[in-house]
Amino acid sequence: MRIAVTGFVSGQAGSVASANALLLRALLERGCEVHFFSKASFVDPRPAAGGQGRFTFTNVDNHLADRTRAVLARTPVAGKLAGIVDASTYNRLLVRRINEENARRKFDLCLWLGDYAQGSIAGTPTVSFAQGPPGTDARSVINRFGEIARLAGIVKAWRWRLLAQYRLSRCGLPPFRHTDQFIIGSHQSGRTLAHLYGIAEKRIHQVPYPIDLAMFQVPDKAAQVPALRCLWLGRIIPRKRLDLFLDGAAAAIRKGVDLVVTIIGGVGFVPGYERLIEAFACPARLTWIRSLPREQVPAALHAHDVLIQPSEEENFGSSVAEAQACGLPVIVGATNGNADYLSSRDIHLRDYHQETLAAAFGELARSTRHTTGKKRANDKVSLTGVIEAESKMTRS
Repeated sequence: MRIAVTGFVSGQAGSVASANALLLRALLERGCEVHFFSKASFVDPRPAAGGQGRFTFTNVDNHLADRTRAVLARTPVAGKLAGIVDASTYNRLLVRRINEENARRKFDLCLWLGDYAQGSIAGTPTVSFAQGPPGTDARSVINRFGEIARLAGIVKAWRWRLLAQYRLSRCGLPPFRHTDQFIIGSHQSGRTLAHLYGIAEKRIHQVPYPIDLAMFQVPDKAAQVPALRCLWLGRIIPRKRLDLFLDGAAAAIRKGVDLVVTIIGGVGFVPGYERLIEAFACPARLTWIRSLPREQVPAALHAHDVLIQPSEEENFGSSVAEAQACGLPVIVGATNGNADYLSSRDIHLRDYHQETLAAAFGELARSTRHTTGKKRANDKVSLTGVIEAESKMTRS
């Protein structure tokens, strides 16, 4: 099979891009001929392809619009407009290049990884393996407008609200008409596509992102400490509900649950969310690491007892699946698509109340035999030290 592929691919990035790198290599290993189209300065899949002979790359570079966007990136209004023009011209050029190559030698399939198809090839099926339904972040910005205004200021809150309303408008939605079949990470996302956007259910298929089980695996030994070590791993954006994570942890501590908290991830598109971390009621029990190289993520997971992802409208959280592959129980939000793939020891929250999450912390502390009620006000997780210890243990 000869496949035209485009989208987000990187062996070093997290979540969707790394999953797509695994997919790309799997297609090549199964004998498919892959011709990848993208702007190399934006997505360069060649390192992920591993030098396979059945792989071809075409650099699709819209030089003028791309350079203009780079120059104006820091200019408030002009930068946004330049970004829109860049994306529009790039997508049009991308589709044209794919069709030009198809005219020379026909493709059997056109595959968009991590995105919705922006165009198609006449007579050739098109599949979109999307990150999730459109508008999830936009809906969260509107629903959590008050919180954003408090943390980022009313002017920035209104700016993001207007952008969110545009994203949810007909002009801001992806062109679904170019896709014949949709692959999505969970039934949660499939229902959203069907009910909100009118996509026929027979065109929607639920497939979780692949996980590198050679990288993420249960350690031979796990360090035991009295406190329940709780991990947040991922971007800090409104939809991910950091507020709930911190409020639930604080409520559990007040009830006598002995836990410590680690946050790994930077503030996303709405600045000001670091104020939630700064205001945490038990600062001695919290460690915030703004970024971590991907190769250190398994050791970070091994250094904790549970991963929490209380997100709203989550398609498929790769960090949840990676934590499960490392042997950790997970706690996920009520509308988190990872609920499709939980085991008996994992917890699917029934709502988004801090008392519910606090009770889940307490349940896990008891089930994993962590003690409660001890005075550990001055304890903090030194993640760097734990990672170094885990690495030494692995090498030995």
